[in-house]
Amino acid sequence: MKKSILVSFIMSLCCAPALSFAWSAEGHQIIGAIADTLLTGSKAGKKVHQLLDQNSLEKVSVWGDCVKGISPEKDFGYTSTGKYPECAPFETASGIAAMSDFVRRNHNNCNPAFDEESCHKQYHYADVALQHDHYKTGYVGTSNHDIVHAIRSAVLVLQGKPQPEPFQFKDEYEALVLLTHYVGDLHQPLHVGSVFLNADGKMINPDNGQYERGSNTVGGNALQSPYGNLHALWDDIPQPFKRGRMNEALCSKAKSIAKPAISVTPDEWPVLWADDAIHNAKILFAGTQFSKSTPNQRGNSWSIALPLEYEKTMLAVKEEALIKAGAHLAQLLQAIWPE
Repeated sequence: MKKSILVSFIMSLCCAPALSFAWSAEGHQIIGAIADTLLTGSKAGKKVHQLLDQNSLEKVSVWGDCVKGISPEKDFGYTSTGKYPECAPFETASGIAAMSDFVRRNHNNCNPAFDEESCHKQYHYADVALQHDHYKTGYVGTSNHDIVHAIRSAVLVLQGKPQPEPFQFKDEYEALVLLTHYVGDLHQPLHVGSVFLNADGKMINPDNGQYERGSNTVGGNALQSPYGNLHALWDDIPQPFKRGRMNEALCSKAKSIAKPAISVTPDEWPVLWADDAIHNAKILFAGTQFSKSTPNQRGNSWSIALPLEYEKTMLAVKEEALIKAGAHLAQLLQAIWPE
């Protein structure tokens, strides 16, 4: 197998967090901060402040992950108090009640299979095989409640239109904070693109022949490198971007991101962004190699070897994705509430 990552990358990952939130909390906050800046002075920006009671997209961008602290097994109680600083603003009595209410409405409304997550957790991703260039509902790893459909549902609520089943977003506030989070998730490549492997570690197309459930690497979560699972490595944001140090530069670049062609309706934008994520997933898997599978309690896992200079690939893809996520969120909100 090819030699693994450079020593500098090894050292940078020694301090990387365990698997947690997509993009990490700071990544979502960066995306929210970019959108906040781009919306300044606009009708959409004013509407956002009104719905959020003068709070910012940056602050509420993590709510979609904070609700994962609600445990259906413990009478929908909140079990993460004090664990995540970014969730502290929502850990009031009323805030916890709101999170619990959301999870109750969106826990099993999609009729999850025995090996699937709570429905609201499935809203955060799709698993499209890399043999495809485009997202399409009907592929293995997609559903009527995946991330593309979750974004569409949130947009419909913000437009004052009925939302499709199985989604149960209570109001415009809930739809806005979830939309902010889901748009961020959609731009993390492993929240859309996934590899499917057989027992020998060879890539297979689950949409060509009979699908074996154990072949899905679930967005890299079943791929183990010496530095943690692959999904976790891609969740973490580059060190230079942490604590908002690069926000001004990222905002400046985000201003140059073009809107989709006028012939493409906002309802179709999430599909275009999902296509971009699939393209980026192909880049991040280029040059990688996989071991034979190892069965475990959660299914199967594989070891992955990463090529030299993989750190540079991660930095470039992550920076572009964060910039586009912030720009696209602002553009979508402006399309919902035009001038």
